[in-house]
Amino acid sequence: MAISKVTPDHALTALIQSHQALQTALTRESTGKRLQSAADGPADYAIATALQSQVAAFNAASQNVQTAFNATDVATQALSQTTGILEQLRSLAVAGVNDFLSPTDRAALQTQANQLVAQANTIAQTTNFNGAPLLNGQFAGPNAGSPAQANVVTNASLGQGGKLVTQITAANANFQNPNGPAQGFGGVSTQNSTIQIQIVAGPNGQPVAKVTAVDSATGQQVTLPGNFNPGATVNGLENVNVTLGTFTSGDIGQVATVQVQQAVAPNAQNSALQVQSGANEGNVTNVTYGNASAAALQIADVNLSTSANATNAIGQLDHALAELGLQQTALGSQQVQLQYQVQANDTSANNLQNAQPNLADANIGIENTNSTLSSVREQLTLAVLAQRNTQSAAVLTLFGR
Repeated sequence: MAISKVTPDHALTALIQSHQALQTALTRESTGKRLQSAADGPADYAIATALQSQVAAFNAASQNVQTAFNATDVATQALSQTTGILEQLRSLAVAGVNDFLSPTDRAALQTQANQLVAQANTIAQTTNFNGAPLLNGQFAGPNAGSPAQANVVTNASLGQGGKLVTQITAANANFQNPNGPAQGFGGVSTQNSTIQIQIVAGPNGQPVAKVTAVDSATGQQVTLPGNFNPGATVNGLENVNVTLGTFTSGDIGQVATVQVQQAVAPNAQNSALQVQSGANEGNVTNVTYGNASAAALQIADVNLSTSANATNAIGQLDHALAELGLQQTALGSQQVQLQYQVQANDTSANNLQNAQPNLADANIGIENTNSTLSSVREQLTLAVLAQRNTQSAAVLTLFGR
């Protein structure tokens, strides 16, 4: 079999190619990367770079979400403190429903209550995360508001059956309108108040109902003129009609209490805080924080100056505790959502991170084989060139060179 002659040009070309292949294989072995630049595989390099960018974006988004979670945790802890304050205030209100208290006793109760209300306000105004206020209502987000409500919180059972209060209805449409005019006690609109109905002995000894009310905002106490007979309907207070049961002399002393909660106007402003919670444009999560100020919780005017006012304060504080519970529930729900978002981001980042090596990482076994083969080729080519140089030198000696 004829062996074709290897020219020096072919040998040098082969040497260069073998050396380049060896260097490529050694570089991939040492770095562990198949793609050192776009020249190593333009399409694969572009895909691998995009995948790495997505991984970095998911990791950054997870950090954003974790920051929001931490801020929400700060708000939750602050609301726990406010809850403790409201519980103390309620205990003071219960202690205030006592006609045996002296004026000095009531003054002491009121002083302590005022301090607690001020502390609740301080918590609402100063709780922040990295300068963003959390509990002053600035980032409460949109809400639907709530209609006015009238609830019977205590209702005496009558001796001949039934309850002292049998029904409560709205006296006019403005009862559930937070901005509309009102009729009767309360001023410009239905206010937070407590209506107390007590069965007493009338002028002729017959049982009648005496009705009083306390306005939570002002502490104003009014007593409706006249008395109400069994089965009558009480009106003129806070836009509600209260229908009484059929009571008798045996029911004298029995009491019913109606708590009226004013309507809260809706808020259409989307004032929530936003965080980029995903890797792509528009993947944002809104985080909202309620208003825990005394005014928003409707405890700014806790009044313990009389037993009637203290009774009203109990209703105020029960409502405030319920509102605070809703805020805590909302924060907890948001924290659960944020935790799931972090998990989703981390899962996506891990999956993309695992996919990226299939394109960019080198197969060390293959590259080791490639480097060995390239090294052998390079050595063989060098040997061929050395042999060629030796033959050339022998020829030159014939010419005396």
